Amino acid sequence: MAGPLLGLQRAGLKEDAVNANPPTGDIFGSVGSEGLKVAGVVGVVLLAPMLFVMAALGGTPGIAQSPASAAALAEIPAEHLAVMQQVAAATGVPWQVLAAIAKVESGFGANMGPSSAGALGYCQFMPGTWAHYGVDGDGDGRADPLNYHDCLPAAAHLLLDSGAPGDLRRALYAYNHSWSYVDHVLSIATSYGYLDPAGIPAQAVVLARSRLGLPYVWGAAGPESFDCSGLTQWIYAQLGISLPRTSQTQFNATMPVALEFLQPGDLLFYENTYPSHERITHVGIYAGNGVVIMATQPGEFVKEVPLDNPYWARHFASAGRPVKGQIV
Repeated sequence: MAGPLLGLQRAGLKEDAVNANPPTGDIFGSVGSEGLKVAGVVGVVLLAPMLFVMAALGGTPGIAQSPASAAALAEIPAEHLAVMQQVAAATGVPWQVLAAIAKVESGFGANMGPSSAGALGYCQFMPGTWAHYGVDGDGDGRADPLNYHDCLPAAAHLLLDSGAPGDLRRALYAYNHSWSYVDHVLSIATSYGYLDPAGIPAQAVVLARSRLGLPYVWGAAGPESFDCSGLTQWIYAQLGISLPRTSQTQFNATMPVALEFLQPGDLLFYENTYPSHERITHVGIYAGNGVVIMATQPGEFVKEVPLDNPYWARHFASAGRPVKGQIV
């Protein structure tokens, strides 16, 4: 997307230099032990078979869907992703969760089994479960557990019967009775762009949005006015996560994240936005969909800024993820 040039003056982008305690703890949850392997990405499906699947699942199209992350586009075959997104539109089950199941269960079809337990196919269904949930998703006259057109709507139907989309953790536990499996799938789904409404990253974005329109004040750390690092420190403090006080020290205290793995709630760091002995002089929080929330400069307010805004893109240094425990 193209963002307008804000014409910000470097001399105005200052922040307080008060020291604070280092963070404590991984806010994004641990990745559980191995489960199965996932599959899925973007592609084209015939309209009639998809209408059949929608009717079979009792769903209707049209739910809002978040865009695929760079990690999703890199890992998920495009034709698989298209089906995942269409099934998600029909059922309300997030496509990122379906993709994560496919990756864990079969590596997007690279390992169809059967497993040692007898599970088979793209989403690793047991024969008895497939007999109940299997559908002919592409209209070829057969319900085939090896066919992602058939398996993805079947997996969505099973998750719906187990509490999705309202209680995804319970639904995923019903899919595979392991909480480490649940954590693993949701971790992958998050890397594909899924934002768990109950998770700390989503709550961080909600808190950031709640401060929109409040004034920038140099040295302020909330709750009614902020400088840039004061805002990010305040947000995570409300969630029990301690961040240091300045942009440079927050940069030092967060886990580096490549842009292709950027997730909502991650911090974006900018360099040399005003004369300073420290390289990192500004920070914002990624809100998803190419938007950064930041306190910009004196005389302005906490606002949304496009990720590719020309000024900020020119000064972008890196992204970081708050974690519990010291980064070494």
